[in-house]
Amino acid sequence: MKPAKVQHNEKGFTLLEMIITMSVFMFVIIIAAQTFNTVVTESAKISKSEESNIEGVIGLEVMRHDIEQTGFGLPWGILPGHTVTYSEADTTNWSADTTNYAKTNDSAASPPVPRALVGFDAFADAGSNLLGDFIGVKGSTVGRSKAAQLWNYIPYQNFSTASGRESRPVAWPSNNLVAGDKVIAIRNNFNNPDDDHLLVDSAGTFAFNYNTNGSIHDDFLPIDSLQTHMIYGIERSTALRMPFNRTDFFVKIPDATTTGDTSMPAFCAPGTGVLYRATVNHAGALPGKYNYIPLLDCVANMQVVLGWSFNSGSEKLQDAIHAYSSMPNKTDYSVSTLSATAAALPATTASDIQGWLQDPKGIREHLKIIKIYLLVQEGKKDTRYTYPASSIVVGDQANGELTLTQQYTFTAEQRNYRWKLYKIIVRPKNLVSNQR
Repeated sequence: MKPAKVQHNEKGFTLLEMIITMSVFMFVIIIAAQTFNTVVTESAKISKSEESNIEGVIGLEVMRHDIEQTGFGLPWGILPGHTVTYSEADTTNWSADTTNYAKTNDSAASPPVPRALVGFDAFADAGSNLLGDFIGVKGSTVGRSKAAQLWNYIPYQNFSTASGRESRPVAWPSNNLVAGDKVIAIRNNFNNPDDDHLLVDSAGTFAFNYNTNGSIHDDFLPIDSLQTHMIYGIERSTALRMPFNRTDFFVKIPDATTTGDTSMPAFCAPGTGVLYRATVNHAGALPGKYNYIPLLDCVANMQVVLGWSFNSGSEKLQDAIHAYSSMPNKTDYSVSTLSATAAALPATTASDIQGWLQDPKGIREHLKIIKIYLLVQEGKKDTRYTYPASSIVVGDQANGELTLTQQYTFTAEQRNYRWKLYKIIVRPKNLVSNQR
């Protein structure tokens, strides 16, 4: 019997096959690693972009809220025969342009009735630190104090047995002003236009300490059944500099002298600044000076466009807009506190707009829309990315009658960043033009 034949298994990998397989495997790993790295990098960019978007939404919501409150709690006049004086914003807030900045104050007017909105078209600051337009809003609710968010009213003969007074503030179930809050009184008398929306004072003093126990001076109380005094909180236990709060918005490059910041965030593109909410201090160590609150970083430009109602007796808003635009010759517009372009419009003239901007009543009855445009960096610098355009329009596009544009041109380095244009549209509900 022959022995069984041994079967040899000659299947296997040669050295060359192993080398090729390992090379392919390593190649796949390298591609996968590069893809993963790209995904992580892009994810970080998107994450940073989303952070910027969230910061933008929060900051711009604060801005929108304040602008919407434009004119709330402002008097329309002073009591006949009375003299009221006050100081407003300190002109050294913009030390390089005190002349133009002084025009945003109404305390020197006679009578000193405040305008709901003031501003400028990029007036000069040392080192050209202002990037775009400047706008300020006035009203009781745009302050930082808790008292600024509260109000009350005093009807005639709201009798209090405890105090023995015929008139006193009403008591809300909650959110009442507290004793000692600095408040103002504005007289409402809808039966007599000459006695309506007037700032009430006592021997020139326009503010008093809020209380409900009868300590309010008689001069601040209504004197007949046709009058109701509206009480607006301004500050909490702080002497008032002016009978309202004021908050200014602008984009500025930080500096240690004014804003207190030492530098821009490192990730911001060159030529950008910070959007600030600057509240004017009433009293204390720095009366009239700004209290800077940063809202949004890496902002390249801000433009403001105003929409006007030219028919004060109806809802009609004609297609006519007034814009801030970069005009090199400020002397041409020295009559305007907004130092802005006022083009001739079908329904009115440039001089009409300039007059309204100077007049509290003109702003109250004709200003309809406030638009804010902000050009903001999105994410960090990316040397592999080039922004697709060399410039961008910040503001309204041509509307057939007026070209309301601010052409912003990017530098070569700025084009390595992504940009987003934010737009806020506000119809201030406290202006008469939006109440009809």
